[in-house]
Amino acid sequence: MAYVTDRSSFVHKTLAYAGLILVLSIILIPYSYIALTAFKAPGEVFEVEWFPQEWSLEAWRYTFKTVEFQKYIFNSFIAGLGAAILSLFIAVPGAYIFGRKQFRGKEIFFYIITVALLFPYVLLIVPITITWIRIGLYDTLPGLWIAYQIFIIPFALWILRGFFAELPPSLEECAMVYGCTQFQAFYRVMLPLARPVIVSLLFMTFLIGWSDFLFSNMLTTGEGPRTASVILYVTAVGGERVEWEVLMVMTLMAGIPPVLLYILAQKQLMKTFAVRRR
Repeated sequence: MAYVTDRSSFVHKTLAYAGLILVLSIILIPYSYIALTAFKAPGEVFEVEWFPQEWSLEAWRYTFKTVEFQKYIFNSFIAGLGAAILSLFIAVPGAYIFGRKQFRGKEIFFYIITVALLFPYVLLIVPITITWIRIGLYDTLPGLWIAYQIFIIPFALWILRGFFAELPPSLEECAMVYGCTQFQAFYRVMLPLARPVIVSLLFMTFLIGWSDFLFSNMLTTGEGPRTASVILYVTAVGGERVEWEVLMVMTLMAGIPPVLLYILAQKQLMKTFAVRRR
């Protein structure tokens, strides 16, 4: 019996490791190709060899000095960070009210807001562009921050409302018994409890602003705060010949900041998923 159990355990471990290796290969092979191609000379890009025959920084020099891609990376960072912070200022108190308070039409208002998640955003681009031009938000970072809220706020409300609704009502009652006002109970008791979810939401909403292409392309010009995703697209399709090694450098640069932020937010992300499973 023990022999059968050991054999079964061995088979399960083998299948688990085989699945893990398969998933890692699917993820790491494309990224490895991007990283290695970024250091190839232009003549080696289409060579069969996986590693560069001669390691070159020419694509990096061109990306930094000629394209000045770091400027667009900075624009993407500010666009994502501003959109994430603004969404939290709106969504956190809104989700608290939808999750903890009772008022007439609560469910109807909530579902009217969250139905925006089902709406194809591309249909909004024309009216938003015209409106932004009229009110002076076109080709500005605040214009991008506000435009992103159209799909960030419903998403953030949907995530946070469920968290606040699941917390026991006695938490606020106890805080108010000890002298807190309603607002003090919110920011002294509820906000610290929601910190892992808020940090996770900050990370996810940042990624939406960071990687957005549609609004960034339509609401900015080459003279304005163009983001990295738009420049990547222009580099890929905008010329007579695609500079693949330069494109790989840009892709690598655009992928580094989200990875660093994920490492910083990983602890809070794990807490959030643990909370959601309970």
